[in-house]
Amino acid sequence: MNVFVTILGSGAALPTGVRRCAAQVLNVGGFKLLIDCAEGTQDRIRYNHLKLQSLGTVIISHLHGDHFFGLPGLLSTMHLCGRTEPMTIVAPKGAKEVIETTFELTGNHVEFPIEWREMDFEEGMQRVFEGKRLTVDAFPLVHSVPTYGFRITEVPRGSNTPKVYSYCCDTAYTESILPFIKGSDLLCLECTFADDLAELAETRCHLTASQAGRLARLAEVGQLLLTHISARYREPEILLQQAMSEFPNTVVAEDSMRVEVR
Repeated sequence: MNVFVTILGSGAALPTGVRRCAAQVLNVGGFKLLIDCAEGTQDRIRYNHLKLQSLGTVIISHLHGDHFFGLPGLLSTMHLCGRTEPMTIVAPKGAKEVIETTFELTGNHVEFPIEWREMDFEEGMQRVFEGKRLTVDAFPLVHSVPTYGFRITEVPRGSNTPKVYSYCCDTAYTESILPFIKGSDLLCLECTFADDLAELAETRCHLTASQAGRLARLAEVGQLLLTHISARYREPEILLQQAMSEFPNTVVAEDSMRVEVR
């Protein structure tokens, strides 16, 4: 099957004119999975000519605004556009309460069914979604709030080797995640800071470029896709160079970029 990811937002914390905040759509044989949902995500979906109602499942890594604040608006718009198909939302514990409280206080609602699957575990890897086209396994990352990475595996059809896409954003450097991302065909990994800001990265529980490259090398992945780029880097060439010093097969995500999982 054709497996590819469309980057809706590749920036960290603050949206800019070039990079919006975290969101992307993974397409596995026509099934579309939304990964993270920062403010403005629904606008980026339309800008990239994706069908809003074609999204079947949403997975949220953590509840920081630059990964989550777009979800109330997205759900509300889907309702206003007449959605009736059920939706599954996988997110850390507390997400359902946030959305339901927001709708209650603002007088909004949705009429299509939502199945909430809230994650609340601190070690290991757990299956959080299983569909006809893909499975999603989640594992804890190291961040300032409960945060999860995802290993997304294509359901094999015939004799084809299933593609594996892993997504880790946000996290401090930790080799504890290596068993969960090992051998991924494409690893999307945060790269918030250049190496000269290693102390700041550690304080804020983020990665430097070389750390991202090192994790990709140790995990023996096929390709590394850097995302969650700080707004201070108008030209990300320094991040690419530092990551490639550890793992040459690296690219930097750009908004509206489409990357095939090979």
